[in-house]
Amino acid sequence: MNNEIKEVEPLAQPISVFESDVTEGLTASPKFLKSKYFYDKTGDKLFQQIMELREYYLTNCELEILNSHKEHIAAYFKGSQEPFQLVDLGAGNAYKTKILLQHFIKKNVNFEYVPVDISENAIEKLTFDLKKHFPKIQISGYSKEYLDALRLIKNETPKLILFLGASIGNFSRTEAEDFFKQISRQMNAEDLLCIGFDLKKDTQIILDAYNDARGITKKFNLNLLTKINREFNADFKTDTFEHVPSYDPHSGEARSALRSKFNQKIAIQKLGVVIELKEGELIHTEISKKYALSEIKSLAENSGFQIVENLFDKHHYFTNSVWRKN
Repeated sequence: MNNEIKEVEPLAQPISVFESDVTEGLTASPKFLKSKYFYDKTGDKLFQQIMELREYYLTNCELEILNSHKEHIAAYFKGSQEPFQLVDLGAGNAYKTKILLQHFIKKNVNFEYVPVDISENAIEKLTFDLKKHFPKIQISGYSKEYLDALRLIKNETPKLILFLGASIGNFSRTEAEDFFKQISRQMNAEDLLCIGFDLKKDTQIILDAYNDARGITKKFNLNLLTKINREFNADFKTDTFEHVPSYDPHSGEARSALRSKFNQKIAIQKLGVVIELKEGELIHTEISKKYALSEIKSLAENSGFQIVENLFDKHHYFTNSVWRKN
């Protein structure tokens, strides 16, 4: 397939980070798109469906950990008479965090909930939902990049910063270390950071989590092309791409990509570019690294943290690792 396309006008200068990232990724070799752009109204909805899938074990493992250890987590700041902030990076609909919110409210814990999400839609919906169901909750939501939000809310109030859902797996090792070093600079000595890590395990269990039988993960990946069509007047045809997951047990990297079924050209009018894809060529969309406990320890130490404790599910598929800055 080699489709005819219209001429496009070159873009003088990208006017947003999204435009710049899409241009860079789709003109690179190999081609890639950053996974943080998965999320719009459709992407948010699809990811919520993914989290409820039988194959997506990560959700149930982390729910189990938070349920089993909610009293223990509440005790981190129990000795202090001062309120603390529960900062939730990548809050989404707070599906898992609500376990802690319900428990803290029930126990009359003095706290403020601070959800942070790049999706403005997610923050608006979450704030409305929580105010409706927990009218007494103190909530201050931020639709920002994580580090930008942490800089805005930096103060002397003790904080428990959540980074759930194994989102750190989307970072390279260098990116992860830099990310945590920057978080450390925004933390006080008494603050804690709780991070979800997906652990290395049987290959098939991992592959099934990223290639569910209902095809929801496929739709989630393809929605990124639909988003680019809408935002930048592009002409991606999603039915000309296949969703391709893979896993390397040595590196622990689970990868997702979209593979072109044909030779094709795509015009992205607003960006002033035309990209060419050969049959079988991949657009890489996500890396989700799985960790060994030794790698978590090394990452913490190299980022200026010490591990307070690791909390596990019954299968040891997942851990919520609690860190304090050195």
